[in-house]
Amino acid sequence: MMSSRYAPAVCVALVLALVPTIIHGYFGLVAPDTLATKAIPLELDGYRGEPTSRSATWGRRRFESSDWLERQYAGAGDTVVLTVIRSYDLKALYHHPELAVAYPFANFLGSRLETLPDRPEVPVHVLTAESSGPVGLYVLHYDGRFVADPIRFQIRTAGELLFTGRKAMTLFFVRDDTVPEGVEPLKLPAARVLASAVDAFLAPASAVR
Repeated sequence: MMSSRYAPAVCVALVLALVPTIIHGYFGLVAPDTLATKAIPLELDGYRGEPTSRSATWGRRRFESSDWLERQYAGAGDTVVLTVIRSYDLKALYHHPELAVAYPFANFLGSRLETLPDRPEVPVHVLTAESSGPVGLYVLHYDGRFVADPIRFQIRTAGELLFTGRKAMTLFFVRDDTVPEGVEPLKLPAARVLASAVDAFLAPASAVR
């Protein structure tokens, strides 16, 4: 039998374990916001967008997302594909999202972290293949901040998420399949389309504040 003197400590431990179980297991509590992919217009940086042929169920199947879009933006002799996904399944978005978003169109060989031109506050993950393309660029946004290091992000939010509702993460991903040899990825029109998409998406939240 357990000594009664340990009862208070055991009760505290049980309560601490039950709180996240009730929040996430029984109630599925989420913390909604006012952001939505519909804020991103059909024209970005002079490029005109059209929906791709992705199935309407793709976002739900791959990312548990009910708010996503994918468009081909064409202009100035170039075409880039923009995919924006919002999901409460954070790991699905930050853990190698290119394996789902770029498949089967690109097989990226290298990855590095930089920042958008003239936007040091926006970390962008740069994915490259061969010297002449394709190129992928993506940005992660969560709870008013941009995410540079997913591992540190996971550690930072682990404790918080035990006792609060889940918040949505947003993935902005652009892919350019035809890249002139020797051109830096962040100097491509794809980078400007990406920046314009991020700005358009966050504009409603900025207006509220």
